[in-house]
Amino acid sequence: MKKFFPVVVAVIPAVFAYAEEGIKLHAELSYVKTSGNSDTETFATKIEINAVYGKNRFLNKDSFLYGKTNKKENTNKLYLLGRWERLFGERLFGFVQGDYLRDKFSGYNYQTVWSAGLGYDLLKTEKHQLKLLSSIGYTFQDYKNGTSNDYTTGSLEADYRWNIQDNLQLKEELRYRTNLEDTQVYFVNSETSLQVKINAHFSLGVGYKVAYQNRPPSSGIKKTDTTFLTSLIVDF
Repeated sequence: MKKFFPVVVAVIPAVFAYAEEGIKLHAELSYVKTSGNSDTETFATKIEINAVYGKNRFLNKDSFLYGKTNKKENTNKLYLLGRWERLFGERLFGFVQGDYLRDKFSGYNYQTVWSAGLGYDLLKTEKHQLKLLSSIGYTFQDYKNGTSNDYTTGSLEADYRWNIQDNLQLKEELRYRTNLEDTQVYFVNSETSLQVKINAHFSLGVGYKVAYQNRPPSSGIKKTDTTFLTSLIVDF
């Protein structure tokens, strides 16, 4: 399972080559290095590909965050997501989704979630787009202490876009996921970003991510991780 999902996600972009209504590519790159009393280095990248083929919509999202202080690694996080949506009407759609998270400092070797559900495009205007999704699936977790766990999971997601001006956009992605067999185990992830266009293809952006887990796998792991980044953005 650990090796299978990254292979699946890597193959998905090949499907996009057949998209008849175009492909949208969104890429972000952040790099910060300081020296003096404290030497720090942080690198982050994010790639998102969207494609439409008739009533089918495809999404591939990959991100990587790495950081170290005084030459000691303190952040190493990889996230992969693939989703296929099938429109049933103008707004209602079904979907299947898989994601994979490897976070070296969260108490897990990796987590992977496979799910299927329904979604609805609640807002589809020039200014506002809001997509809501609900799903049931299966989660597998491999812990740093050598144990593992799997369970049935339920998820709720919201994806919002606000085109404030022609050159200014606000994005908010929110996801809640819980263990349906023990609802005290749940995760909340939020990503808020503001993007200012420089020209047709390049933008500058700021983003704030929050990752919360209500029951960490060990007592030494904090419940909340936050990340603030400034990025150079490319859209095609």
